[in-house]
Amino acid sequence: MRLRHEILYRQFLGAAASKGRAFARDLGGKDLSEKDLSGKAGRNYCFTIAFNTPWIIDVLTKAWQVFPTGTRLVVIDNSPKQDARASIEAICARRGVAYFRLPRNFETNPSRSHGISQTWVFHNIVKHLKPDMFGFIDHDCFPVSPIDIAQRVGGKIGYGLPLHAESSYLYKAAADEPGWYYWAGLCFYDFAAVEHTKLDFRNRLDIGMDTGGGNWPVLYSKRPTREFEMARSNSIAVNVEGKVANYELLDEALFHVGGASYRSLATNPDYRRQLSDHIWKTYLGGTQDRLVPS
Repeated sequence: MRLRHEILYRQFLGAAASKGRAFARDLGGKDLSEKDLSGKAGRNYCFTIAFNTPWIIDVLTKAWQVFPTGTRLVVIDNSPKQDARASIEAICARRGVAYFRLPRNFETNPSRSHGISQTWVFHNIVKHLKPDMFGFIDHDCFPVSPIDIAQRVGGKIGYGLPLHAESSYLYKAAADEPGWYYWAGLCFYDFAAVEHTKLDFRNRLDIGMDTGGGNWPVLYSKRPTREFEMARSNSIAVNVEGKVANYELLDEALFHVGGASYRSLATNPDYRRQLSDHIWKTYLGGTQDRLVPS
């Protein structure tokens, strides 16, 4: 089974590489003297991996217009459903957000599929784009207040939400720090600091780490934690039509629905519609700019 996963990974990583380079040239060739939607010019990019949920991409792209982040949003579509891909591409076109369809991903496990998609983006787009700063945000994690992501990275290697290996795993770094990694849904990097690193966003269940854990042996274990900026997570209770559920709020600025594609209350059609209404009315100025039903 492990050999099968490795074969799929290698095949996927090499697929459509020329299209990735061309997309990077197009992104980098745009007039960078113009300000992006966040109100700041610069070569700072935020990639998100879309997966079968147009209503979430509708929220994310609108939130990027409303709240400054200091980054250019790029939607990378990993949706296996063709109707979802068409809808997501249309949303991006309407909102002026760069869009790229990944080659067919034969990985069926959501965690592994997401991880190899991010790794593909790094090796086939980011390394050719050569940005100042880049990173990834979960498609269902969006700003609800301004946040300058490049400033959060600052002079450090990266900025993100730290997760730790399961306690049963005793892998230690050279500095005797416990094994840790940035959550794949919030991880940003100074490109110059990682340009020559073979970043790998796959999970590493063998050492107790989920998606993004593949960067532990190649990056996080090799540098002291003080060289990384850590986001903080808090819980926020949301009352939707009498149903109270806790959601994650990162650095008081990023709202995380969590599992919008495959689990949680958000997969229930009635609740999803109510949650969507709540998000648009509470954070995005009303539903008049919503492009797709939830």
